[in-house]
Amino acid sequence: MIDNVLTVLKDTLNVATDLHDIVVVDNIGKHEDDTSGLDNKVVITLVSVEEESTMKNASRYNQVKVDNIPVRYELEPAPAYLNLYVMISANRTRYSNALINISKIIEIFQANSVLQYNDLKFRIELHSIPFEQLSYVWGLLGGKVMPSAFYKISVIKIAADTPPTDIELIDEVDVKSIKLD
Repeated sequence: MIDNVLTVLKDTLNVATDLHDIVVVDNIGKHEDDTSGLDNKVVITLVSVEEESTMKNASRYNQVKVDNIPVRYELEPAPAYLNLYVMISANRTRYSNALINISKIIEIFQANSVLQYNDLKFRIELHSIPFEQLSYVWGLLGGKVMPSAFYKISVIKIAADTPPTDIELIDEVDVKSIKLD
């Protein structure tokens, strides 16, 4: 699912700009490797994944009715609701082209902040980080700082493909068998 969401970002940028398919999903940390193919590209890199804790409290029990009469409950596996943090970097040979690319990317996502993959809609918003954290991120990725923008993508739902567990309803209680002292 994460790869599909990042591919939607890539396709949105490649279609909506004059970038002519230079936007790729890859690890910007490989930019100094001559075989990486990231020269003169705009690179979308997943930096972090965070669980959306506010979505954890949803009910996992679904009532199954037959002729509008409850017959049982189904317990579904809990899905994971995620926020993705991505960095979009312009690894261009001309610095001015990199700045133009980043400006255009910000413009596109400001105008189109809700994107869709199949029936999943997700929101993308510009995410600011302090200079110290930015320095730390670039240090982890190889050190060469280039024009970039950070985005938060929310909320992505990842659910297990397992069938729900049936839970029978209690329809009768035998109180005669209970002994009181």
